[in-house]
Amino acid sequence: MTTVPSTSTSAAAAVLRADSATGAAAVVAPYDGGGPYPRAFARHGWRTVAVLPERRLRPPVYRNATLPVGFGEAVVHRGLRQTVKSLRALGVSAVVAGGAEGIELAERIAWQLGLPGADPASSPLRYDRGAQAARLARVGLPALRGIRTARLSDAVAWARSCPAAGYLLAPAATGIPVDAVECADEHRIGAAWPALWHATARHSGSPHLVLTELPGRRRYTVDTVTRPGPDGRPEHVVTGLRADIPAGPVASAPDLTRYTTQVLDALGVVCGPATVRLGYADDGPRLICALATPVMASADPAPRTATGHHRTAGLPVSRTTPGGPFFPCR
Repeated sequence: MTTVPSTSTSAAAAVLRADSATGAAAVVAPYDGGGPYPRAFARHGWRTVAVLPERRLRPPVYRNATLPVGFGEAVVHRGLRQTVKSLRALGVSAVVAGGAEGIELAERIAWQLGLPGADPASSPLRYDRGAQAARLARVGLPALRGIRTARLSDAVAWARSCPAAGYLLAPAATGIPVDAVECADEHRIGAAWPALWHATARHSGSPHLVLTELPGRRRYTVDTVTRPGPDGRPEHVVTGLRADIPAGPVASAPDLTRYTTQVLDALGVVCGPATVRLGYADDGPRLICALATPVMASADPAPRTATGHHRTAGLPVSRTTPGGPFFPCR
């Protein structure tokens, strides 16, 4: 099982810690009904506004989803300009994603509302395996070899050119309820591809899969929360670390923590919770995938000071849509 668990509870908590005053929070794409958001915010006197994309803008599996219950108001998203106008009129001062499918839209809305947070041009770094691996390779962090593609022929050709002890085939989008599959060779890749391709397209709206070398037999999940530090730069705190497949010697917690914080910096995570899945081989940890739920609240001024109002501190942003090979054999 490689789907990253939901971080919705800690996302709500991060907003409430950032602003003790009452307000209104927009929850973007709460296709599962909103989870704990309405109750968590209501306990602190906050109103919640559901932002539900219209039917044609949703992943196929959610096309018939109804407006979620428990929210004070609801806005149907048909276009960014109108959605932002409606949220301003409702007094929204915080934006969170209702799930992995809402990350990109949540960051775009927050950007337009002038809330601090990451540049939405880099949103795939917070949820797309292929974009994440490409960024790590680009900045010189240890990364798995692999390819992001919607074509089986490309995946098989890459596997033939990059022999490995095994492969991991997974949706490009993290956080969706579709399991990755371990494949011994190109024949197993071909057998697993059709079902995984269709399930991924239904749940994420994109048929892109990521094929990588097997990320070691030891697997770990690291939970984190990012807040602005004293100097305004993002400060990552590890809140939990657990072994998912504890085969072989236990990895060093400091090594996992150090690598995780480097990964979060590379992915442009500036605020809110993130869940990071790691593999560990003899040569150290490697990122499997990460899911970073954006939390943008107007009461948190530090990122504005550090980043020129609401841009990501640190790495430059790429506006290139992820796709194709992301790092070659070496």
